[in-house]
Amino acid sequence: MNNLAEVYKFPDKRGGEINQHDTGGYVKADIEQGYDRLAQKLTDTLANPPVKLSAREYQIVFAVMSKTYRWHKRTDWINNVQLSELTGISQSHISEIKNTLVEKGVLFFEGRNIGINPIVSDWGKSYPKTGKKKVTQKRVKTYPKTGNDLPENGEKLTQKRVTQKKETITKEKTKKINKKSLLETLDFSTWPALPNQQIFDDWVAMRKAKKASISQTVINNFGKQFQIAFQNGLSVDECLSECITRNWQGFKYSWIANANQSQYSSMAQRQSNNVGDQLAYLQDSLAHIPTPHDDEVL
Repeated sequence: MNNLAEVYKFPDKRGGEINQHDTGGYVKADIEQGYDRLAQKLTDTLANPPVKLSAREYQIVFAVMSKTYRWHKRTDWINNVQLSELTGISQSHISEIKNTLVEKGVLFFEGRNIGINPIVSDWGKSYPKTGKKKVTQKRVKTYPKTGNDLPENGEKLTQKRVTQKKETITKEKTKKINKKSLLETLDFSTWPALPNQQIFDDWVAMRKAKKASISQTVINNFGKQFQIAFQNGLSVDECLSECITRNWQGFKYSWIANANQSQYSSMAQRQSNNVGDQLAYLQDSLAHIPTPHDDEVL
C-alpha cells in the first residue's frame, strides 16, 4: 500500500503582493496581513489637500507610500514598471504624473530616489525636481498704478498709450535758428566787430533772395573790406546796411566812398548851369555804382 502525502493549504499572509482584484475573489483588508505606519497629519492632509490632486495622482502617492513607509524607508528608487504594476496606469504616463506631483510639492526627488514630502504645509508650492537647484519664483506681472482696483475676473489691465505732443516750430523760428547758427558756426575774427542781430538777419535774407550762399570764404572777403571801412570811420552795421539798402551782393569800401564824394559834389554842380560841369557830375555820380560783374564776386 502506497503512502500518500496530504497537502495542507496554509493562508497566504503576503497581502498586497498578490493582486486579488483581477481574479474577482473575496478581498478583505486586515491588519493581520500587514499594515502601514502613517502619520495622522499625512492622512488628514490627503483627505483635504491644499493642492488639487487627480485620481491618478492619488494612486501614485499611495503607491509610493507602499514602497517606502511600508518598509520603514523615507525614500526609495521606484521605477515606472513597479508603479505601473501597483496602479494599473500605463508606464508612458507614470513619469508625467510623478513630475506633476513634484511640482505640486507632494513628492520630492533625492538623487534617483523618490518619496513623500512630509512637510505638508509646503504642498502646493513649486519645488525643483532635485534638491540641488534653488527654487525659482514665478514671474509676477506688475500693473500700472492708476488708482483703479485690479479686476476680479483676472483680466489684464492695458495702460493707455499717452501721446506726447511735439512742439511745433514755425517757419519763422526755424529761420531764426538757422541765422543764429551762422554766427555760432562761422569764424568772424576777420571782422572788426560782430554785427547787430537784426541787421545781420536782414543781410542774410537779402543774399538768400539773390541766391548767394554764405560761406567762410565770403565772410573772410567781407572782413577785409570791413577792416578798411572801419579804419575810415564806418562800423560793420553801417556797411551791412548799405549792402541791404543798395541790394549789393558784394561789398567794397570804395563804392561807399565814391557815393559819399558824389553827394558832396552834387550840391555844387546843381548851382552851375554849365553843360560841361553837369556832364562831369553825371559821370562822377555813376562811377561809384558797381558793375554786375563786381557785385557778383562775393
